[in-house]
Amino acid sequence: MQPERLGVGRQAWTFARHFLEMCVSMCVVGTPVVLLLFVAGPAAIGYPDPRVRFPELSLLATAVIYALPMVAWMRYRGMEWRPILEMAGATVAVGIALVALEWAGVLSAAGLREYASPTFCGPACAVMVLAMLPRIGMYTGRTGHHMGHMAPAAPAL
Repeated sequence: MQPERLGVGRQAWTFARHFLEMCVSMCVVGTPVVLLLFVAGPAAIGYPDPRVRFPELSLLATAVIYALPMVAWMRYRGMEWRPILEMAGATVAVGIALVALEWAGVLSAAGLREYASPTFCGPACAVMVLAMLPRIGMYTGRTGHHMGHMAPAAPAL
């Protein structure tokens, strides 16, 4: 059975919807967790901001924190593991690239600390577009192997 032919507008919307769903799931869940772990939590117990003491580790933890809710959402929506891991890898790669820039002297430690915050959400979302392009047929719905509009049905008991 061939997938239905989708118009350009529908393909663009399907691509944009996938992108927005992944960004929203990542940023809406990741931001409060990052703020709790790096700002409110340490302040509540009188501990210094871990982003100051451990900027590289904090940034890599931030990347993982933002990737996990996106992974959960994509899996919930029925995505296969390979594209999920590509997206999570792209998010973590942003963190690794920023740490590499700091080690190379291009980015200051203060600049690195700035990204270990909700600021990370912007670059992480932007790089996801690049990760989506090799699978554009899937993300636009052209191949018929895209996420469903609803969560997968629960298995019958």
